Amino acid sequence: MKVVSKIYNYAEVLVRRAEIGEVEQVRAIIKEAYAGVKRKLSREPGALREGLDKIARHIQMGNVYVAVIGGQIVGTMRVVLHGQVGIISRVAVKKAYRGRRIGTALVEYAENLLVHMNAQTIEIEVYGAIEEQREFYVRLGYEEVGRHEREGEEIVVMRKELIEEEGQEEEPL
Repeated sequence: MKVVSKIYNYAEVLVRRAEIGEVEQVRAIIKEAYAGVKRKLSREPGALREGLDKIARHIQMGNVYVAVIGGQIVGTMRVVLHGQVGIISRVAVKKAYRGRRIGTALVEYAENLLVHMNAQTIEIEVYGAIEEQREFYVRLGYEEVGRHEREGEEIVVMRKELIEEEGQEEEPL
């Protein structure tokens, strides 16, 4: 088997684990980023319903990462491993910093992290009503693998394989 992984140099963007003192900044970025999503849904997204205590627990567990530019936190995400399946969620970037590949830097950092954690696949769920979310992950190599309903909203499940089976090797002569 061959591990598929890419390494990118985003000179101005540093991605690192969030620290407990940054919980309010993480929540503020999520609230700002999901405000537009909220308008397109029939209910408040789960990301907006999370309180500081739950975000703090995820930070303490080491599941929350931040993107930093010039010492300022400009993006965040959550990364969790369930067995051999990596889950990326809560990807959010401050509005003033969008269009600078920060979301891409976060996701690619998570992919590399999950490769090193021996994940074989990554799954991401996006709202069916938010086509730009789905398109973002398609550009990063994710494929739609299913749809289901959660609390009255259509959820699109996307997946990316991290392990590729190599072609059968020829036997030596």
